[in-house]
Amino acid sequence: MRKGLDAEDIAVTILEKLGYTVLEKRKPVIVGGVKVAEIDLIARDQEGDILAVEVKSGKASVTDVRQVFSNSKLLKVKPLLVCKGFSDASALSLASELGVRYILLPEYYLLTFEDFKEVSKEIINDLLMLYLTTEVQEINSEEEKIVEAVANSSSFTEASGRLNVSEEELGRMVSSISVFRSWDKQSFNQLRLRAMLVKNRLKEKRLIENIERKLDTLEKKINDLKDKK
Repeated sequence: MRKGLDAEDIAVTILEKLGYTVLEKRKPVIVGGVKVAEIDLIARDQEGDILAVEVKSGKASVTDVRQVFSNSKLLKVKPLLVCKGFSDASALSLASELGVRYILLPEYYLLTFEDFKEVSKEIINDLLMLYLTTEVQEINSEEEKIVEAVANSSSFTEASGRLNVSEEELGRMVSSISVFRSWDKQSFNQLRLRAMLVKNRLKEKRLIENIERKLDTLEKKINDLKDKK
């Protein structure tokens, strides 16, 4: 699954917002009938100059600066780097010496709507798996009190206060309960989510057990009626 727009997509967006016009993508450089290189983008700036654009998802090195400069010379256009900065002072110095312009990429990647839907599906799937795999058979009454306190609290401190124990003691108590063994100790929210799931599963379990008891009672009464006939 794609995690977001790639560097070239972001570069196109940035260039267009800055007033450039992107003319071509992945332009082959042909010399003597042979492809010797490929330029990521061909663009026109606000003054009408044509640019060979090299896009780097990370920081540009001396080699990257030389590459965009050489490719631009082959096409007889101007060079432009779109990158997250330069790997060292030499690369920046060379870019300045050769007249290679540059634009910095942001430190994040934008999500498309399709990407967002895919990420949402994964989150929902993870939550469903967490819910469906949460077992409550081994919960005793004392452990249930801990689950209840955690589920109804907004912090570890509040939960420990509800149980009148120290946070250290609550930590030991939580670690001893099977349903919390996969808890990431850096996140109380994850612990609380698991506690809320357990609490809900216990409620469902008791509701089902109550229905089953009533059905058993009803079945017994029906059988007694049959026997009396």
